[in-house]
Amino acid sequence: MRRISVECYAGQRGDERPRRVTINGQKHVVARLLSEAVEQSLGSKEDTRHYKILTEDGLVLDVVRTNDGEWYLESER
Repeated sequence: MRRISVECYAGQRGDERPRRVTINGQKHVVARLLSEAVEQSLGSKEDTRHYKILTEDGLVLDVVRTNDGEWYLESER
């Protein structure tokens, strides 16, 4: 996984939904959120949020937000 920068819509929970993703200095605007999932670690209250997003330039990105607030790119199609 590669670390990336993500700008989000901040709602009740704080950083909720990705709006812009920066990969290698190039910004990609999120056109649509395709899916969202929360993975909880066994025996821990820490969770990882997984998002599949479609960008305006046609990329499908799987991004992950860890419990410590870091964002990572899992895959790019």
